[in-house]
Amino acid sequence: MKRLITMVGTSIFENYLKEHNDTNFKNAYNFFKVNRIKAEELEKERSRKNKIIESILREDYFRNNIGVSAEIKSLVKLKEELKEDFEIHLLYSDTALSCLAAEILQSAIEYYDKFQEDFGRVQIKKIEGLQIWSREEFSKGMVNLINTIYNIAQEYWDNIIINITGGYKATIPYLAILAQVNRCPIYYIFEDTDALIKIPYIPININWELFEKYWQYFDKMAHPNFLSKTELPHNVLNECYDLLEETKLNNITYVSLNPIGQILWKKYKSKFFIFYAPEEVYNEIQQQNNIKRILTEKFWKKDVRQSKTENKNGHYVYDDGNNPYRIFYFEESEKIFIYKTFESHEKYQKYLENIKINKKFKEEIIKNSKIYKEEV
Repeated sequence: MKRLITMVGTSIFENYLKEHNDTNFKNAYNFFKVNRIKAEELEKERSRKNKIIESILREDYFRNNIGVSAEIKSLVKLKEELKEDFEIHLLYSDTALSCLAAEILQSAIEYYDKFQEDFGRVQIKKIEGLQIWSREEFSKGMVNLINTIYNIAQEYWDNIIINITGGYKATIPYLAILAQVNRCPIYYIFEDTDALIKIPYIPININWELFEKYWQYFDKMAHPNFLSKTELPHNVLNECYDLLEETKLNNITYVSLNPIGQILWKKYKSKFFIFYAPEEVYNEIQQQNNIKRILTEKFWKKDVRQSKTENKNGHYVYDDGNNPYRIFYFEESEKIFIYKTFESHEKYQKYLENIKINKKFKEEIIKNSKIYKEEV
């Protein structure tokens, strides 16, 4: 089953207005549009939201009518061409209209015969900060969009299809580069035609040595407002300049990766498992062959890690199954901190019963941890 990622715009509303002289709908739609209402404020305007839904979300309007929106048209065309079952991910911007469009599309999918198999596998997700009213917020939104797509992919890029027909046109260059770097197909359909275009792969020469040279700094710069400019050597700032952006907060200048930097860093990072641990814990891991094997074969994969993690006495513990191998860890700002590992059930049980975890405990682990990487 393919995971189909589709950006959501507002063509569903614009198309409806072209065909219907609906004053209530038009007034509600213009209110959200003119006042730049954000997604989180949509429920505060429930009356206007309901006017739009009552007007448009009708089976007789949607039933196999692929012209209702750019998203529907492209989804139907992709279904016809690829003949695949889809898990559909509708990603909407941080605006009330995009949120509402995603909710309507999620419900309306059932009105299309081609998607009877896929109905129920349609997920919607807001991309925090993604809007075009503020350049700074848009950049943050793009980073969140990139992170979301990587989370959906879970490193299985052969299963990913990116559909850029809907949504902001400003996201297209970044998504095209993301698709090229990870070699996943990207599609676009002109709304005025039925032509489905697959953007071809092109050879891209990337200086991966730069990431190998400064990987510790790249991992820290992947997190906004985490690394101040004064903490970075001048050679990192100079050599990585095109991949960085600066943010000033409380008179401190922070340096983080821009969207292109995020895309390339995540691609490089996919070859390794990068984690944080106190030095003594890391040294112990080097003596534990089974734990090292689990880290590089299983634990590094987010879906596997989550499926095998249990909350035990407040600790998040990776339980490998019918064996004594256990990994104690927590995640903070997308970083993984490993603070204890066991190959002995007796020692594991004693630690679990006697060591309590709290905020202070975590702070100490973070303070005393160093960054490490293992090839996967």
